[in-house]
Amino acid sequence: MEDIKLVQRFLNDMQHIKDFEHFKNATGLPSKQINAIEINKVKRRRFNPLDEMNEIEFRKKYRYTKENMRRIIEIVRDDLEVDYFESMKRNQVPIDLQILSAIRFFGGTEHPQLTAMAHGVTLHTLAKITRRVASVLSSKASSYIRMPTTLSEKERMMRSFQALSNMPQVIGALVQTTVHLQLESSRAQANRSAYSGTESESSVPTEELLHLQLVSDGEFKIRDLDIHLSEELDLNNASELFSLSRIKERFEQNEFRGRILLGNDSLSCSNSLFTPVQHPKTKSEELYNHAHALTFAPAIKCLNIWMRRFGILDSELLGTFGSAKQTITALALLHNMAMEWNDPSIVSVFRCR
Repeated sequence: MEDIKLVQRFLNDMQHIKDFEHFKNATGLPSKQINAIEINKVKRRRFNPLDEMNEIEFRKKYRYTKENMRRIIEIVRDDLEVDYFESMKRNQVPIDLQILSAIRFFGGTEHPQLTAMAHGVTLHTLAKITRRVASVLSSKASSYIRMPTTLSEKERMMRSFQALSNMPQVIGALVQTTVHLQLESSRAQANRSAYSGTESESSVPTEELLHLQLVSDGEFKIRDLDIHLSEELDLNNASELFSLSRIKERFEQNEFRGRILLGNDSLSCSNSLFTPVQHPKTKSEELYNHAHALTFAPAIKCLNIWMRRFGILDSELLGTFGSAKQTITALALLHNMAMEWNDPSIVSVFRCR
């Protein structure tokens, strides 16, 4: 496994070198002049990936087809134009390019410096752009991340689950994961300490662990999302995370009227949350576990697709807890858009892993 990871890193580095050579040829600068400091001083050549990249390469870098990317741009454009950062006005970063650079950054397919270079901005400006785009997207979450409300919606979701293994009344499958967060204030303190040559306990970067809980439907869309810091959990286990979630409260209030969620064996079974039998002893229990596994599978696939489409979820988020929540929510929304539009780029994501 380690050998495979080494080969993958080598191939990624080779791609980074190719991207670097492309930048060098485009600018006409000698190699000695192109380094992390001088790149920020170069007047960057901005191009439009929608016009200048072929469809295959575009899907690889941006995780969407060009057609669907244009749809995302139209959804977000007006909100970004309302509150346009002054620094971005001075740098004249087009709205379209802001959205493109943010989504490419979210994909985590390359070093952020290369993403910034490709879109003709500095890393500092790229950071501002991604947070602003995430903020705008997350503000639309209620329209794209929601449990079914009407009877027809609920019945449709139940049918999609029941078709998998004839398990009735299932309206969602619940899965949990973690994402690493390096707090922005700690990073700034560490940078100042490194610059001054001093060290203090307060300047050590603080890494937090975010606990995520999502509910998937049978079509791999994220229907509910909860995000908590480790410090909010006393026992730091799956059942506690579920007990703090809004979705548990909604089931206890009988909002879904006898319908159920499925969870894995790290959770405790209840009237609204069905989990596998830990040690099946009878044929009926074995059959139940088999049906449960097949019906629960969409949640696992949903999580895998989401994490693979947006590579930053598998690395480390940088910023505050608030900005991290906005980013994660924005990525859930973007995932649901891709699933709703049957974006074929998701197939290529699996093929290249």
